[in-house]
Amino acid sequence: MHFKISFTGLLVASLLSITITWRVSNNRTVTTGIPASANPNTIRQLLQDQPLFIRLNPVVTDIDLAPTAPERYEDEWLKTTAEAGTRTAPIQTYLLSQVITLMPGAGGWGQKHIHFETWLRDTPTGVKTRADAPFGVSVASHWAVEPTALLSDPPSPQGPQEWRLTVQRRITCVWWMMPFVAYTYDEVHASVIRDLIELAS
Repeated sequence: MHFKISFTGLLVASLLSITITWRVSNNRTVTTGIPASANPNTIRQLLQDQPLFIRLNPVVTDIDLAPTAPERYEDEWLKTTAEAGTRTAPIQTYLLSQVITLMPGAGGWGQKHIHFETWLRDTPTGVKTRADAPFGVSVASHWAVEPTALLSDPPSPQGPQEWRLTVQRRITCVWWMMPFVAYTYDEVHASVIRDLIELAS
């Protein structure tokens, strides 16, 4: 009996260690030109209206504000700098409820309801997000409204005429989940980008 328990424990530990070593990361940057009909400052304001920004996510079904743990400020991804004469924005914690479709066409049977915390922090150009979702999925993104001109270019006397919305995102999960998670995440981002531009037009 003890042998069976010990063997089972070793097997579980081995599987867990394999799962941990099979975690992979995927990084992607998407840049979308902001049309002249859309106001870049409005897009930045929409990004920093955090509850509204979260609700643009089509898979979010509910959102609640929660306390932010002090150790969250040690998160490298969420660290940011403030503009001169201003303070860095606080990190806000939200409890999200989402519905993920695992089997398209199967109705409620093919959907999974999940709940997890996400953290958002305003930056001078937009917002940073971070979340540790179920199944060992970690996601992070940085949404920034920027002029299309390179920073090294001499400034135009009229100011930048063209703007872009840049989204840097990072996903970490077990390798066999990556195609599904990355596809879902990128589809959600594309939907949110379209809505932001429409709202700012």
